[in-house]
Amino acid sequence: MAGRYGASVEADPAGITTMSSTPRWSPGDQVTWTYYTPQHPTRTVRPGTVVLDDERGVVVWIAPGTEVLLPVLHSGAALRRAGDEGMFTAPRVQSKQLWTGNGILMIGLPGRPYSIWLFYKDDGSLGCYYVNLETPLERTEEGVRTRDLVLDLVVLPRKDWHYKDEDELEGAERTGYFTPEEVAEIRAAGREAEQHIAEWSYPFSAGYEYFFPDPSWPLPRLPEHYRWDLDLTRR
Repeated sequence: MAGRYGASVEADPAGITTMSSTPRWSPGDQVTWTYYTPQHPTRTVRPGTVVLDDERGVVVWIAPGTEVLLPVLHSGAALRRAGDEGMFTAPRVQSKQLWTGNGILMIGLPGRPYSIWLFYKDDGSLGCYYVNLETPLERTEEGVRTRDLVLDLVVLPRKDWHYKDEDELEGAERTGYFTPEEVAEIRAAGREAEQHIAEWSYPFSAGYEYFFPDPSWPLPRLPEHYRWDLDLTRR
């Protein structure tokens, strides 16, 4: 990670090719949203359905019941169970799981060091916006990929907000997962997000709080080449 907001420059260990001229996707196309890190071979992969892809960014629906790949501890527990430092240093394995709860709408913004997600309640109304700090999205042959930057912001519909996972970011710095310079860039990305929230511009102003997925959309499937990830769970 290097450059403004830690823009990703490392090669993806999975060998997924980034493409600067990937054509825009159409509504209903199936893509993957992938998070990777150079410190570990595992990754997070969420198959989703494209809602919109234009100059403002790409909008992807992650439906309940979708098979996803997640990194977990050898015990199968969530990484957070290892603590604010162990979650970055403990050995990981790859796990295939089902996305539970309600679906989420993930919105990637060109050149921005974060994506914006919408979480919905059981009745379909908006629960909150979630600003996930991450390296600017790179388009690939199968979707998008990025590196998670740990720190996040939770934004309620009435527009008040707070930071989330500040303790984990501190743990990441203590273990060397992020350098002090990278942490400074991450906090700068948070300040950029704060300004975006204050402006309440796209996608906050786009009406996505009223989004409902097309009921004809099938559940996306994990690409076949991710079988190598599943082999890691049998070590």
